[in-house]
Amino acid sequence: MKKIIATLSLSITALLVVFVLQYNSGAKTTEEAMTIAGLSALEVLYEKKTEEGSILLYRVPGEEQISLAFLDRSFSGYEYIDGSIQYETTTLEEQAGLTYVALRQSDDIPYTIYAGVTKNPDLFEVLVTEPTFNIAHSAKIFESAVEGTYIWMAYSPDFTGDNFSLIGLSEAGDIIGHLEHDGTTLTIHSIDPSEAQ
Repeated sequence: MKKIIATLSLSITALLVVFVLQYNSGAKTTEEAMTIAGLSALEVLYEKKTEEGSILLYRVPGEEQISLAFLDRSFSGYEYIDGSIQYETTTLEEQAGLTYVALRQSDDIPYTIYAGVTKNPDLFEVLVTEPTFNIAHSAKIFESAVEGTYIWMAYSPDFTGDNFSLIGLSEAGDIIGHLEHDGTTLTIHSIDPSEAQ
């Protein structure tokens, strides 16, 4: 009987050790998970932790882009699921008054995510609309950990990511930027700063 109990105890201990080693070997941070996914350097602009995982808005130092990534968070750590990149952000901000990057909902991502970065301190909020909405979703602007860099983000399972309009507003409600995406074409609506006064 003692032999059976000793064997059973040893087996349970061995299983616990294997379990802990297997499930505790994942990435401990989102940055580590991104490195495992193949990204060598990144500057995290914002990380939003949700019940389903983490949304990471970042850029690669020295490159003209912003990126969004969704990472699953579990007992074993973080795992990169999917991401999206928006190139030539300075040009886009100069022409449209705001930037954006979108990551669409999928089987592994519970919602569509819109986000953007600006250097314009006058941008107060971004309104996100899609054809099926009766009312726009508002994303307030906030300063990131990177001085002089402002961020907006909106995510919802109601977003489709197919057709959308983004309208950037000042605190007084003046339109600072406006762009539309119809699924294939990006349309930039030029804003005359003198008309916004």
